[in-house]
Amino acid sequence: MSHLSVKKPLSKSAKDRLNKVSGIAIANVRYRWAIDVFERYRRKFELGKGLDYRLGLLYDHLAMQSKGKAKEHYLREARALYENILKSDPTFFHALYGIGRIYSIRGNYRKALDFQKKAYRQMMKLPKSEHGALGIGNIYRILGDLKNAERWFLKEYRDTPKDDFGTPHNLFRFYEQIGETKKALRWALVTEKLLETEYKKDVYKGLNMKQSGWVKDIKKDIEKIKNKRHG
Repeated sequence: MSHLSVKKPLSKSAKDRLNKVSGIAIANVRYRWAIDVFERYRRKFELGKGLDYRLGLLYDHLAMQSKGKAKEHYLREARALYENILKSDPTFFHALYGIGRIYSIRGNYRKALDFQKKAYRQMMKLPKSEHGALGIGNIYRILGDLKNAERWFLKEYRDTPKDDFGTPHNLFRFYEQIGETKKALRWALVTEKLLETEYKKDVYKGLNMKQSGWVKDIKKDIEKIKNKRHG
C-alpha cells in the first residue's frame, strides 16, 4: 500500500530565514543562491503562498538574467508556483502580478496588462497599508502610450502608502526616460527622502540594505539627475 508523503509545516524561524534570504537575493542579485536554499526547504516543508510567491519571484528574476532554454525553464518554474497559489486563493494579487510579469518578460505586453490590472483590482480590496507599486505604467511606456503610463504611475502613487518609495521611484525613472528633467528631479528628491527610511523598516532588519547594490544603484541614478540640475 502506497502512502502519500505529507510535507511538514515550516517553523517560524525557518520562515524568517527564507524571508531574509529572499531579501538579500533581491537586493544583491543572488537569485540562484536563494533558489537553492528555498528548494532545499521545499522538498520537506510546506512553504505557504507567501514564500511560494517569493520563490516564483526569484525564478522570474533569474529568468531575466538568462537566455534560451534556461530562461524558459525558470519562467515555467515561476508560473507553476504562481498558478498553484491561485488554485487555492484566486484573489492573491501577488501571484496575478507574477504571471503578468512573466508575460512582460516574454514580450506579451497586452497579456501582461490584463494580469497586472487584475492584480491591481484585487490589491485595491485590501487595506491601503498592504498596497504596493505594481509599475503598470511601465508596460504602457513600453507600448508607447505615455499618457496612460503617466496616469497609472500617478494613480499608483495616490493609492499606496506615502512611506512607500516604490511609486515615487517609478515616477522618477519614467520622467527621466522620457526626458522631462524637472519632473524627474522632483520625484528623485521624494525617492531620496523615503529611501533613507525604507531600509529601516522591520522587513529589512538585518539585511544591511544601505550597503546593497540595489540601494547604491538607486542613489547613483538620483545623483545623476541632481547633477543635471547644476550642469
